[in-house]
Amino acid sequence: MSATGTRGTETIATAHRRRLDPAALAPIAGLAFVLVLAAVTTPNFYSPEVLRLVLFQAGIIGIAAIGQTLVLLTGGIDLSIGGVASLTSVTLAIYTAGDDTKLAIGILLCALAGVAVGLLNAGLVVIRNVPPFVATFASFVLIQGIIIAWTRGAPSGRTPPALGWLGTGRIFEIPVSIVLLAVIALVAGTVLGRSTAGRRLYATGLNPDAAARSGIRVGLVIAVCYVIASLSGVLVGLINSGYIGFVDAALVGKLNLDSVAAAVIGGIALTGGRGRIWQTIVGTLLLASMLTWLIQLGAGGGAQLVFSGAVILLAVLLQNGRQSLRALIPTKKGTQ
Repeated sequence: MSATGTRGTETIATAHRRRLDPAALAPIAGLAFVLVLAAVTTPNFYSPEVLRLVLFQAGIIGIAAIGQTLVLLTGGIDLSIGGVASLTSVTLAIYTAGDDTKLAIGILLCALAGVAVGLLNAGLVVIRNVPPFVATFASFVLIQGIIIAWTRGAPSGRTPPALGWLGTGRIFEIPVSIVLLAVIALVAGTVLGRSTAGRRLYATGLNPDAAARSGIRVGLVIAVCYVIASLSGVLVGLINSGYIGFVDAALVGKLNLDSVAAAVIGGIALTGGRGRIWQTIVGTLLLASMLTWLIQLGAGGGAQLVFSGAVILLAVLLQNGRQSLRALIPTKKGTQ
């Protein structure tokens, strides 16, 4: 395909990405509503301790959500991120046994395991044409099986004390996790918005067949996104391990749902090709604030899941409603 065709595909993707849909501001309104509601119903919500908890949760959810966003933009989904985070905690604890001198090698092993899971997901989706939902859920089940067989169903052990700073450390009283999220979001947003790689990713999500005909290596784009998503799970696993100081794989069991929820609530399309990193960040802050507010109200894990599921459903319905409305509006001649 000629360079003109490539530029044409990239121009379509760029224009679609830069067009601001007024409905994209809905998550910001939702965040403001939750913050006001929390102030009225739970005044303690704005204490320094609770706000730091919100930021810490936002950091963990947001890091995973950015990896999830990249996969969603390709038209896929990754349900193995939580499994990778659990595998990271177990691997680190078993290998290091709490020894700081083994921390660097332990982190490297965790990263290699994350890359392996990402490549497995990519291979199933790209080479074997397995639906992303099925492929990544199968990977998640496989990881959980490995963890259970490895630990005999009772994860235990200690993480190196040196890792504690990653989980409990603060920079100017701000949790390290949210600082890491800010850095990652800045890098990801810049790459998506201002680089050829970003334009190719959007083009892949919008129309993979057209992108392939334009010379874009669609399979490589998708594979890289799955690997990055798995590595985001590794980082979350390291932060979680540093925070609690021991292994409890169940603590990241909701990460798959939360990472998808944060992205979708922010406005990332499940159909691929639409959405920006700032929307994922807004969705992350909204979800973290909502979950912390529910905890302050005394809601249990079941109620939190119900609210998360309801918000995801509402976000998807709103997205579908906007698409249906656009489909009813006649396209001006010459704009296609």
